Amino acid sequence: MKVELLIEAESVVTPVGKEPLRGERMGLDILKKVHIVVDNGKIVDMTDSDTPYDPLFKLKAKMVLPGLVDSHTHIPFYGYREEEFVMRAQGASYLDILKKGGGIINTTEKVRKASIGELVSFNRKFLDEMLKKGITTLEGKSGYGLRKEDEIKQLKVLKILNELHPIDVFSTFLGAHAFPKDKMKDEYMEELMDMLDDVKEYTDVVDIFCDKGVFTPDIARGFLEKAKEMGFKIRMHADEIENVGATKLAVELGAISVDHVLKIQDEDIELLSKSDTIVVLMPGTSYFLNESFARARDLIDSGAIVALASDFNPGSCLINDPSLIMNLAVLKLKMTPEEAIVAYTLNSSAVLGVAHDRGSIEIGKRADLVLYDLPSYNAIPYLPSHDVVRAVVKDGKVVYKK
Repeated sequence: MKVELLIEAESVVTPVGKEPLRGERMGLDILKKVHIVVDNGKIVDMTDSDTPYDPLFKLKAKMVLPGLVDSHTHIPFYGYREEEFVMRAQGASYLDILKKGGGIINTTEKVRKASIGELVSFNRKFLDEMLKKGITTLEGKSGYGLRKEDEIKQLKVLKILNELHPIDVFSTFLGAHAFPKDKMKDEYMEELMDMLDDVKEYTDVVDIFCDKGVFTPDIARGFLEKAKEMGFKIRMHADEIENVGATKLAVELGAISVDHVLKIQDEDIELLSKSDTIVVLMPGTSYFLNESFARARDLIDSGAIVALASDFNPGSCLINDPSLIMNLAVLKLKMTPEEAIVAYTLNSSAVLGVAHDRGSIEIGKRADLVLYDLPSYNAIPYLPSHDVVRAVVKDGKVVYKK
């Protein structure tokens, strides 16, 4: 029987299922001496023998994992903010930098000046880097335009990147990322409400930075309720700088995810443990900002759903390597390697609404696969930033190979 691809794996390491995993269920199946049979972009068989298959291509690997999913990045942006990195290292806070015209506003000015072509070119190289590290699906956001034409420009860039690049790029509207310096808060909130009609063409997901100094819950509620009424799904940057009640609002409104949550309290964790709202943790941001780390152990032990992501952006995290994020998850969030892998595959797929067809290695799912030159999955967080990926398969096609 002719098939497109056959992968001879010494081991296959994968979560199992079409729903995110919680608590003690955040485990991995480990299969030895497996042949993964791929045709028409899907996994059609998993067997200990390649008979009767006649593949067009054949690969070998010590270990195969599902394609990694980065469910929170701030691609596309333009330019860097290295001066702010030095300021922060010398003691300036996020809000101090924002008040001086830095932070999000700094990048906004650069994005507004950049053309669509410049934005595509600048961000495409990051996708190339991430693909080589095993990322096969990611989410990007607007939020550096802060006016309709530039928010839509970012969403157009995400659409182009999705069409040009092997990585699947999902789009989110984050016009509520900051208040533009030339607008009153009420005036900008009205503009955001009006933007919802225009961005519907590009995405069905809305995000908001709900925290001290930005969109507090009393401001955010009306915008999010309108977005829900219009059919948008909701995500929230929540309680990162200070606990302002963002997590409580997210659970109340049935948000897909709360992201960051560095300052959540016990009552927030209890709410999350009883909800389907996924907690997206990004230890790279805590590391980059020299801030406290999220309460991953308490969240997982409570039964909350936890995913991992990079938060790759020009100000608070320039790390786009999943192995380094998983290293920080194990060392600083006290997650097990098994939990970190589940959080970066199946659970992150659930954040993007695609756990039914990716995030695990199972018959019928997409053939999004990462082939490693490693003897054990424990070596992924142990060897951050090392060149250990042998090949990446996306939709059944070999899109990267050493």
